[in-house]
Amino acid sequence: MTPPNTDRQSSRRKSALWSAVFNTVLRLIAAAVLLWCRREVDSAVLSVVLLVLALINLGTIVPLWISFRIRLKEIEGGEEDAAAEY
Repeated sequence: MTPPNTDRQSSRRKSALWSAVFNTVLRLIAAAVLLWCRREVDSAVLSVVLLVLALINLGTIVPLWISFRIRLKEIEGGEEDAAAEY
């Protein structure tokens, strides 16, 4: 039988992974929509603005996964369980 603490940690890891994957997919979809809209506009200024927004959106994916790794370390370290005791 696995200890309840391990079950909680497993659940938290799974939740963190799904959150990271879901947010990555949403960011990719948003960037694709922005790039598609960019193809449809005639204004050069608006085209550049949409491109910059798409690149910013894509640029947030790497920090998202860095945060995910930090979150996994927090879960492994049992920081939430220790904080719950207070």
